[in-house]
Amino acid sequence: MIKQIFISLIVVGLIVISGTATNSFAKETNSKETAKQSIQYIDKAISDMKKEDLDGANQSFQLFKQEWTQMKAGIQKDSLYAHGKIEREIAAISIALLNEDKQEAEESLESLKSFLNQYSKGQLTDKPQSDKEISLASYVKLLENTKKTLESKDVAKGKAQVQELTSQWLSVEGNVVGKSQTVYNNSERRLVELDSSLSNPKEVNKSIEIIDKMIIDLKPLVNTSYSMWDAALIPIREGVEALLVIGALLAITKKGPSTKGNRWVWGGASLGILCSLVIGFLVTYVLNSATFGQNNFLINGFSGVVASLMLLYVSYWLHSNSNVEKWNKFINGKTAQALSNGKMFSFAILAFLAILREGIETVLFLIGMASQMSSSQLILGIAIGFGVLIAIGIFMLKIGIKLPLKPFFFISSIIVFYMCLKFMGSGVHSLQLSGIVPSLSTNVIPTIDVLSVYPSWYSTLPQLLIIGFALLILIAQKKKKNNTNNTDQKNQGVI
Repeated sequence: MIKQIFISLIVVGLIVISGTATNSFAKETNSKETAKQSIQYIDKAISDMKKEDLDGANQSFQLFKQEWTQMKAGIQKDSLYAHGKIEREIAAISIALLNEDKQEAEESLESLKSFLNQYSKGQLTDKPQSDKEISLASYVKLLENTKKTLESKDVAKGKAQVQELTSQWLSVEGNVVGKSQTVYNNSERRLVELDSSLSNPKEVNKSIEIIDKMIIDLKPLVNTSYSMWDAALIPIREGVEALLVIGALLAITKKGPSTKGNRWVWGGASLGILCSLVIGFLVTYVLNSATFGQNNFLINGFSGVVASLMLLYVSYWLHSNSNVEKWNKFINGKTAQALSNGKMFSFAILAFLAILREGIETVLFLIGMASQMSSSQLILGIAIGFGVLIAIGIFMLKIGIKLPLKPFFFISSIIVFYMCLKFMGSGVHSLQLSGIVPSLSTNVIPTIDVLSVYPSWYSTLPQLLIIGFALLILIAQKKKKNNTNNTDQKNQGVI
């Protein structure tokens, strides 16, 4: 309905201001055509760089910059996102040429060419347009083209194509995860490994092997269809992790002296759901997946890392209050208000982050599947999936309330600590996909999906530090307990 009203308003606007609209369309078309034509200067600059003709490359680049002064206003008006991307690469090329850094200049020229190509095809814009989303078949084709580029030893162009593979991943990940969680996990991990391997020119063959594995995994999924059960599995897969966090928080608040804590947790969770739906709407009707791809990785990354640190504190707090006498003293004393006030706000934030990072992916995955199945099947699948989640949540909550304090604290702290490790690993991994954190990988570390352990020190080291911190706390508390026992025994001996 909203879409029809929107289209009607556009039609009325065209009738009223047809001359202005026509001129605007002409300018937009011209900016795309000019961008496409300007690629000839970038091609010439790249060719000169391969011949190690720095002066020739600089001259070709200056010709491009003259064209850029003519078209940048039109591109900026059409898409701030595209304008920003192109401007950053132009600056990078200028600095590289000034420093006579041939490798950096060639790589940035290839990236600039890729962005200009994407913009001229309408794939790098902020405006809604259905043909901007690439299909899984097109994504596999892009993988094959990247493989051919690397086989020809053109690493600079290959890096630009890998950047496009990463930015376009969000367009197809919904189709992938609906059929195989394993393929989805492997593909995301390999995108990071691919970026890492390309940082070393000697590992081009390794990069080709990674692409081969991705093609083998993704190709069988190109012509697959989806059923109601595929749609049901999406919220179940993505929701269970968030449910573990929400369930633990609700169980803790119900064990406390005040029922107000439940409202804080539910409030944070509700806000997370609302934000996930809003972001899903924006990606569907305002942005496109490729445009949002980087932002999605950033949201998942930062929310995962922050949630992990907060979960580490909750796990420590649970463990430190695991003594029944200490807990009873806590809830009966003046510090009871800390549970219902200060900590409840942090619980609300934690509930929000847990829902947000899982909710966004759930919404986007379902949107990706929507065009591959009937509306009735999709709605029924979503209903079944969330029905199962609600049943699991109720069961967890009932069990948590009935558990005696000691096993309750032990189980809750284990669950929270597990989610702390998982959120940290997956959070840093998402930041690697966004390019914020380096994508260097190593063969020393195995991949353990259940713990979000990836073959990179950048994601694994924070997890090891968390484990080390937990062990130090346990050792310190054990030592304190032994000292207390020894003191009590001595006092009894004196008496």
